[in-house]
Amino acid sequence: MPPGLDREIARFSQALRRHRLVVGAGYGVVGALAAVLGAAIAARLTPLWHQAALLLAAVWSVGGGLCAGAMLGYLWPMPLPRRLRLFDQRLHLADRLTTAWELAQGRITAPAALVQLQRMETLDVARAIDPQPAFPLYPPRTVGVAALVLLPALALALFLANPQESVLIQREAQQQATAAAIAQLEAMQETLATNDTLSEAERAAALQALEEALATLRDRRSTPTEQQAALSAAERQLAELRSPETAAQLQWLAEATPLSSAEVVQPLAEALQRGDAEAAAAYLRDLLDPTGKRPLTAEETLALADAFQQMADALNATDPALAEQLAAAAQEIYSGDIASARAAVQQAAETLSEAAQANAANQTLAQAQAAVQQAQEGLGASQRQTTASTPPQGAAAQPGASGTQGEAGTGGQGQTTGDAAGMPGSGNKTHSEDAGSSQPYGSTEAPRLAGEGGEITLPRQATASGSPRPTTGLPGEARIPYQDAYATYAEAAQADLSRNVYPPALRAYVREYFNGLEP
Repeated sequence: MPPGLDREIARFSQALRRHRLVVGAGYGVVGALAAVLGAAIAARLTPLWHQAALLLAAVWSVGGGLCAGAMLGYLWPMPLPRRLRLFDQRLHLADRLTTAWELAQGRITAPAALVQLQRMETLDVARAIDPQPAFPLYPPRTVGVAALVLLPALALALFLANPQESVLIQREAQQQATAAAIAQLEAMQETLATNDTLSEAERAAALQALEEALATLRDRRSTPTEQQAALSAAERQLAELRSPETAAQLQWLAEATPLSSAEVVQPLAEALQRGDAEAAAAYLRDLLDPTGKRPLTAEETLALADAFQQMADALNATDPALAEQLAAAAQEIYSGDIASARAAVQQAAETLSEAAQANAANQTLAQAQAAVQQAQEGLGASQRQTTASTPPQGAAAQPGASGTQGEAGTGGQGQTTGDAAGMPGSGNKTHSEDAGSSQPYGSTEAPRLAGEGGEITLPRQATASGSPRPTTGLPGEARIPYQDAYATYAEAAQADLSRNVYPPALRAYVREYFNGLEP
């Protein structure tokens, strides 16, 4: 092309690029709005994303669509012949530019004078044309119409309450609780793998029980019910590995603790009370050691003999061997044969030490069982919280709203009787908070148990000793919110479950009972 026409074509091409930049940006924004609207609708049909995440994605998508569309529109290549035809059409050049290019390329043959005249005439016409009206710097009308339709729909989809939001919150809370349970069980696995108090068979069985529970927890398709069942199975397997005989022996020792105020007996009594047979054995070894710093006085020796005799009498039916050793030590002390007493005490200390060593495996398994129980409690607490955040429609599942107050079990008055406690075989069919039922209550009772003024009236009546007691009747002096009463009893039950070891079935029963009472 001649130099003059090249400059004009470059001028038209620059105007075209600016126009295509604006058009591309408009279509990019419309495409981003449509994509975000589709995502928002999908998030309302199934739990995929939070509304906050969708709103942030909308901002980034619109900005990204604008930039991407503008860049594509500006940089997208267009062959020169196509551009020339577009310029001829939009600028009303009557194919002048296309003809000039074809003449320059030799596609059309014509006399040189005619070719020169055509170029000069085309150049004059092109110089007089302003390309801006043909290539405006605003998007086409279709982009504006699409934006006007998409923006309100997207605003409704993003800012109206999403029914799937609670499902996402529940899922995330459950995932966090599951991750915490997995970490807890994995830590216990590492502890068991390096623990030397267990036999190889016990260690393998305990690790296998934890691994089976972890396999269920790691399975993304497992439901909370399946996870709880897997943890309960692991807890039961660990409980079955423990030796009841050894645990019973330590319990007998604790029950046989000597009741003596003598200072020399107190360390022995305290060690036995807390179940530390090894500490009790160590104390007995040092007690009559002739190399000790201070010999026992006559009063201390007699107090010690009395303590041994008392323990022997208490253990005679449950642990005859240890009872015989302690009785022999007491008799040797009474007879004044301290050397023989030392031997008998040493033998009793060895028996206690053997019991402590045998119980070490029980303690390790109890720790593993406690870890499983804590993981189970964490999953249960997460499930209860998410369930409480989405109560069933048309039902106020608030405990304590029995429709038959003052009748069997007096559940509406907050009293706990054998029947109202929901114990097996009680035969009580009333629907009260003490029945342990988690079924929804009538809607008429919901306002009474709501957070505002949801209180249970506890009428008081003085007993013969002058202390008040709760009775049925008209509202009295004491008004205790049900939530406070529930929290007190639930914390006490949880503390007891943490301190003591109970059968898995009993633990599950207690958890289900308090779940049914939860406000």
